[in-house]
Amino acid sequence: MEVCGKWFSHVTKDDTRLPSSLEQSHTSRSQKILLFNCMSVRDPMRLLPCLLDASTQNGVHFDLALFVPNQSQHTKLGSNTSAPAEPEQIDLSWQLSLQTVWEKLLQDKGINTTKSSDTSKVFDSLPVAIEWLRRNARENQSTSFQVLVTGSLHLVGDVLRIIKK
Repeated sequence: MEVCGKWFSHVTKDDTRLPSSLEQSHTSRSQKILLFNCMSVRDPMRLLPCLLDASTQNGVHFDLALFVPNQSQHTKLGSNTSAPAEPEQIDLSWQLSLQTVWEKLLQDKGINTTKSSDTSKVFDSLPVAIEWLRRNARENQSTSFQVLVTGSLHLVGDVLRIIKK
């Protein structure tokens, strides 16, 4: 997570690295967004502080953190079970826990001076979060949205699959 935070800081801090299409639009500001999820067997108290420290030490602060549940469904080989016919109620308790850890980190470091709803959000699905990001980008064309997707390779793969559609 430390390397991830340093990398993101490096590639987003220097506006000369923006693609020419963004430069031509005269982007007046950027908004750095964290899109995060990890499995519940991972300890967010080990992951998120490393990411936050690495980014802030390199001069980059996240304006917003988005927490989403896993979208990928993985079944065991040889499993005779089939997917449920009806979608199950989505349990967001893990994502709410991740949000709480994030908000506490911001508060402890004196970064969070606003309501948590201004610095983090929990979405009930990744497609809803992506659509929210796309809508905000359309509505705020003078802002460059720089999104770091991390915490899970499944999340990264799911994001790539969704944005290619």
